[in-house]
Amino acid sequence: MKNTKISDFWFYKFRYQITYTILFISYISIILYTLFVAPNGLTQAEMDSAQASFNFSHGPLFSTSIIDAPYKLLQKISIMVFGLSHFSIKLPSILLSLLSIAGIIKLTHKWFSRGIATLVSIIALTSSQFFFLAQNGTPEILYILYPIAILFIGASFISCEKKFPYAIIMAAVAGVSLYTPFSIYILLALLATAMTHPHLRFMVKKIPRNYLSSGVALFLVIILPLLVAIFREPEIIKSLLGWPETLNLAENIKLLTAQLFGSTNASSRGIVSPIIDPASIILIGTGFFFTLSSSWSARSYSINIWSIILIAICIANPSAITILFTPILILTVSGLQSLIHTWYTIFPKNPYARVAGLVPVFVIVVGLLLTNLDSFRLSYLYSPEVVNNFSQDLILIQDISEPRDSLIVSEKEFGFYSILDQKVEIFNNTDSKLLVSNKAFVDYKNNNKYEIKKIFTSNRNQDGDRFYLLERI
Repeated sequence: MKNTKISDFWFYKFRYQITYTILFISYISIILYTLFVAPNGLTQAEMDSAQASFNFSHGPLFSTSIIDAPYKLLQKISIMVFGLSHFSIKLPSILLSLLSIAGIIKLTHKWFSRGIATLVSIIALTSSQFFFLAQNGTPEILYILYPIAILFIGASFISCEKKFPYAIIMAAVAGVSLYTPFSIYILLALLATAMTHPHLRFMVKKIPRNYLSSGVALFLVIILPLLVAIFREPEIIKSLLGWPETLNLAENIKLLTAQLFGSTNASSRGIVSPIIDPASIILIGTGFFFTLSSSWSARSYSINIWSIILIAICIANPSAITILFTPILILTVSGLQSLIHTWYTIFPKNPYARVAGLVPVFVIVVGLLLTNLDSFRLSYLYSPEVVNNFSQDLILIQDISEPRDSLIVSEKEFGFYSILDQKVEIFNNTDSKLLVSNKAFVDYKNNNKYEIKKIFTSNRNQDGDRFYLLERI
């Protein structure tokens, strides 16, 4: 009778495909949960993003509106197709998050191994910060997508024989990425690595001149509108670099440390702290030590330069803390890989010792999964500081109003609600029935021509009275 090995079973042969399928289904389920259950609302940043995207056009293209132009275009198409809703506002980020996860898997597979790539994708998927960015209807998801894409394309360019397609793709992605703040830093890190690292410098010199000229030409064509806009409004540079108006290093370092390791109140965007939980510190610290000790490698060299640049930017501007997600993830992977590799080096031929060494790694990974999921669940469902940052007014108004109704809003709210397919005004004294927002009600509460018929409330806002139905006396 033939001995059966585990490698003979179909589920072992297709273990990675099965795992990725389960991950994909789990991710979609979690994203739908975050979209419709927690936090089930819009931040002010999302409403501002939707307004900017909907008003985005070729007219004012060569101005500050060109910042995040690719994302604005995607979000505008989504709103035009599906109408103004939580789903249409968040859909571009959800789709881009799927690309980000695919990129994380491909990059970690190329740099490390398929097993490590699987573990890292699980860690990334269960990160509360990634959940937030994935369902957050702002361009911040690009802070993950662009670096991952650029690093993967760069790694593929170095390792492949047919370099021309990757040279063109790199030029296109690099050009498009420059429209998003902070993206320039990964390009600067790679450029510095290519110029100073001996192996990469040698590889760059071997690139055929026609490949290089074609890539540079495409890159310049893509960024030409951005260059024109910068020429007309030079302050765009400050926005793209993420440089703050004021600089207080002592306070910034204190705030950054609290956001990374401590417990602070949520920002206006709804991000919770700590960014780095206790279970991650072990892996990140190990990964940091590993990259420093192997700085001779092009991978570690570029990550070190990039991390130093981003830390400096975050010290100058702590609100940019989400740009640290990708380097933190890569350091986590490096730590995970180095721990496993070191243990296997100690016991190269003892299968029992090798398996035993995986137990603490497994405990750390499981600890990461549980703490991340629990942090997300508790914070976005029960934390008052977080929940209060998410408005359900759009859902509420769509439930209680009809297109023919007049919606009266404050001047600050007008830009967003004017996207709705209904009559939206700042002031109106002629209609017999008015639906007035909380912020606009101050202009009508002393108006003796109208009386309150209904008050529509929400239990997820600090000011529970969200809309007033007024009728002419």
